[in-house]
Amino acid sequence: MTRPAPQLRAAERGLSLIELLVALAIGSVLIVGAVYVYSQGRNTYAINEAVARVQENGRYVLSVLEPDIELAGYYGFTNSPDTIRFVSGASPGTVYAVAAQMRQQPPAPAVAVPVANLPASAHECGTNFAVDVLTPVQGSNNAFALGPGAGGGCDPYGAGAVAGADTLTIRRVETASADPDAGRLQVYASRLRSRSAQQLFIDGNAPGPIDADNAVHNLVVRAYYIARDAVDRPGLPSLRSKSLTTVGGAARFVEAEVMPGVEDFQVQFGIDTGDYDNDGAIDPGADVNGDGIPETDGRATRYVNPDFPGLALAQVVAVRIWVRVRADQPEPGFRDNRNYQYADVDFTPNDDEARFRRVLMSRTISLRNSRTL
Repeated sequence: MTRPAPQLRAAERGLSLIELLVALAIGSVLIVGAVYVYSQGRNTYAINEAVARVQENGRYVLSVLEPDIELAGYYGFTNSPDTIRFVSGASPGTVYAVAAQMRQQPPAPAVAVPVANLPASAHECGTNFAVDVLTPVQGSNNAFALGPGAGGGCDPYGAGAVAGADTLTIRRVETASADPDAGRLQVYASRLRSRSAQQLFIDGNAPGPIDADNAVHNLVVRAYYIARDAVDRPGLPSLRSKSLTTVGGAARFVEAEVMPGVEDFQVQFGIDTGDYDNDGAIDPGADVNGDGIPETDGRATRYVNPDFPGLALAQVVAVRIWVRVRADQPEPGFRDNRNYQYADVDFTPNDDEARFRRVLMSRTISLRNSRTL
């Protein structure tokens, strides 16, 4: 019988114990390294996703607010609301109120008088809040406050508003024309008489012809604020709005959620005081119509909070906003130790608040329709 050659018998031998142990050790190191790299990659991906989601939410909020603010004060072919009248389209020539009588807070000692023939539902958020066309932007500082005399129909959503957050209200008309709609506050705008023929009506009867030079636009009155609860998520703050519309043939304010996770909203107004030489007085020629409010050349001489005492006598030319957005879930192992300082806010997360990832975004928005010289 033929025996295998010695060299072949040597080649048939298995691994020695030492070789096996070395191979196992090397394999274990490679496996542990691969698992670690995978784990770290997955954690990094999760963190990047969380950051991206919060930033995306913040950018979305700004994309909603910016065009709304830019168009504040637009009333159809004009940005001068001084001559707007509230009329009856069914009875041409019947004027219920002029712009100065539709103020929420007329100059002292006068007090606001509800505009005649305006249904009580339109006063839900305050006396004349829906028709104060002379105030294209308004706000409240560190509190939920809309118009004076607001009723329960305008209460904040859920458990209430977030303490310390601002509110912002804008007034304008929709850029697209609309059909007359009974119960809806609308503006009849004339291209050929833009400084004298703008009329506000609610009875569904246009005060004049509707053609290429005369159109009807829905009045937009929208107030933004921060609620303590989001829809189906109690305890998660959210940016919400109250918007003027018509429900059942009557003018009403309806509630809507803009974005959950917005925990703070701050506002400042850029005003043109008309004092460009800093002598403490309105410069000659800055107040064109003599109403004590300077028309603007587009320069904001200072930024002030919504409760600034002289705001009513200043021309608002820009709005600066801040939104602080947080993730909807706490992140294990994460702690937010940053100090957020903006507007009149100084905020450092603590305890459970520090477990949420958040982002602060700001934007300064010029009003396209501020009155100009």
